[in-house]
Amino acid sequence: MSLRSLLNRLTASKPKTSAGTWGAPRVLDRGRVGRPQIAVDDQGNAIAAWHHRGQSDEGVYICRYYADQRGWDVVPRRLDSARTQAHAPEIAMNVRGEMAVVWQEQEGPQAKICARHMLGSAETWVPYPLTLQSLPGEVHSLHTAMDLAGNIHAVWCLGQPGSYRVYACGYQVEEGGWDAQPTPLGDPSPDPLFPQLAVDRGGQGLVVWGSEAPGGGHRILACHYDAGGRCWSDRPTLVAKGRATYLRMAQDGRGNAIVLWVEDGDAGIQSLHASHLDGKTVEWAPALRLTTGRAILWPQVGLDGQGRAHAVWRQEAAGAMKLFTKRFAGGRWEEQRTPLVENLGQSRAHALSVNAQGQALVIWSQIQEAQSSICLRRFDGTTWGPNPLLLGTPSRKEVQDPGAVLSPRGHVAAIWRQGDAGDAVIVSAVGQA
Repeated sequence: MSLRSLLNRLTASKPKTSAGTWGAPRVLDRGRVGRPQIAVDDQGNAIAAWHHRGQSDEGVYICRYYADQRGWDVVPRRLDSARTQAHAPEIAMNVRGEMAVVWQEQEGPQAKICARHMLGSAETWVPYPLTLQSLPGEVHSLHTAMDLAGNIHAVWCLGQPGSYRVYACGYQVEEGGWDAQPTPLGDPSPDPLFPQLAVDRGGQGLVVWGSEAPGGGHRILACHYDAGGRCWSDRPTLVAKGRATYLRMAQDGRGNAIVLWVEDGDAGIQSLHASHLDGKTVEWAPALRLTTGRAILWPQVGLDGQGRAHAVWRQEAAGAMKLFTKRFAGGRWEEQRTPLVENLGQSRAHALSVNAQGQALVIWSQIQEAQSSICLRRFDGTTWGPNPLLLGTPSRKEVQDPGAVLSPRGHVAAIWRQGDAGDAVIVSAVGQA
């Protein structure tokens, strides 16, 4: 049975209204394109960004979706203005539609972090990109986020073999400018660091990363951003001990946070761990093991506005890679994991989004009979939908880097890349979950 036939059978009895309304997927770009990113505001407007390498030009491109017109820009727009190898864009966007794009550039041994933003009702981008940092070395794990007021934060790791460091830089709306210099967080590391960033609506921020401890062993550290004092904590807090792989983190508007990571064990057995930060006591709970097994991949976590969370990961089960989830509510994780995919073949790349109202969705790519498809499943606040929703048409071109964002009002913007490194397309679908 083909993937399309199986999906049709699974979704045949599903009421049409529960699937929401979706527009037809739109191809935004094609050619030598990089990993796309997407963001959506509370009115359903969206922005997508990616790296494109053409015969005569190369750089970061953006494309905007206008909800009132139900359409995308006719052609993408190049956002960077320098003739450099700008790539790996990250998007920040708040529910009011203000936005920023941060990316990295590499010119020989020199690495740069650059940004360009659009704030206010005028919907005008600042004239030129701004360089936030320029140092010899290489960039790792660049992230950005924005609060409701339009303040922007960017966090990254930059350095050279033997000396890497986490940096943070912010844009303050009241001053109308970025920090004069990035703020180093924590101590230098001999190996690359992979920080994760979260910022809530009120501007409180959190950065988490794993590093080697001075006396040996490994640990997970966190730095907090105080929106009132406009400063990062000068000394990282210990989250947990252990070597973190696939470290991911989420934060809500009440100061609660959850960190997920994978640790390798004996005989190829891995463990997925979680630690919870209580927003009232500002203390990290001892690490809890959520699951064990072989090949635990790409865990992701999202928090709603009430301190509840979802964790999603891929894990080998009965010889195939399957997608699983657990929910955190009332200060506790569910005992049993919930499978999101039953008999649809091999689950591949996935992404999770959770909004403040407690709704969630997972988007993932699925392989069966050499056909690759994009599937989506939604959590309505109480339960996961009984069946996956198929976006687009199955294809023999492999789907990579799927992503989706769920706004507080239920607007969804999904994006993925399909094809090989030399010839791929960027595809997006926008809807109401």
